[in-house]
Amino acid sequence: MSLNLFNYNSSLFSGFSSNGSSGMSSMLGDYMAIRNGSYGKLLKAYYAENDNSTKKTAGAIRRENSKKQAQQASADSEEIKKYKTAQSDASSLKTAAGDLRSNSKLFEKVEKTTTDENGEETTVMDYDRDAINSAVKSFVKAYNSTLDSVYKQESSIVQKKAASMVSATASNKNMLARVGITIGKDNKLEVDEDKLKTANVSTLKTLFHGSGSYASNVERKASDIATMTEQIAKNTKTSKTNTYNNTGNYSSFATGGIYDGFF
Repeated sequence: MSLNLFNYNSSLFSGFSSNGSSGMSSMLGDYMAIRNGSYGKLLKAYYAENDNSTKKTAGAIRRENSKKQAQQASADSEEIKKYKTAQSDASSLKTAAGDLRSNSKLFEKVEKTTTDENGEETTVMDYDRDAINSAVKSFVKAYNSTLDSVYKQESSIVQKKAASMVSATASNKNMLARVGITIGKDNKLEVDEDKLKTANVSTLKTLFHGSGSYASNVERKASDIATMTEQIAKNTKTSKTNTYNNTGNYSSFATGGIYDGFF
């Protein structure tokens, strides 16, 4: 004997009020929808759409993360490049200042032979002005390049060391001016070549030669800047490399790794 559930339930609850009958009819309608499979199809369609939406959202998030990672890597690369440039410039300044500081012969008279308009040669003892001028101009160029590159990066300890170097220059500004070197815009040095060519060599020697000279002071500070920027570049590169895992996912935050594991 078969039992018609719909007719059975209809008879059982036929005595209810109209409101009760309406609520029960709704329940029975849901039951029939479940029984004939239409409710299941509706659920499948809903979750399929929701799953596609989730996948699309996850894909968009991954693409956005990849874009951010590329932008961050580019920014990190530029940051490291600035430190390396500062290191290179400071190393050049250290060399230029060291050449002036250590080359005692540069400020000593040497034999110079000149030829007059009649072709007669004359040998005299004089300073090699061309060599002195070249060495001083190389120093000034390296000094200005170092300031340029240091101003473009953000390390406070490097900035302080550069400020100390600028302070040492300011302390010698009067003597520098006597040989044709002045302090211009952004604390950079400017050279009056005509005045440099005729400058008193004793003053030049006091400024640039020996362990207690201005050049020696700048050499030490340039050496410090070169060492600092080299180390900062290495540390920055290491820390940025560790920021990403072996699959390329950003792992600074634990949630990033957990989230990536779902997809």
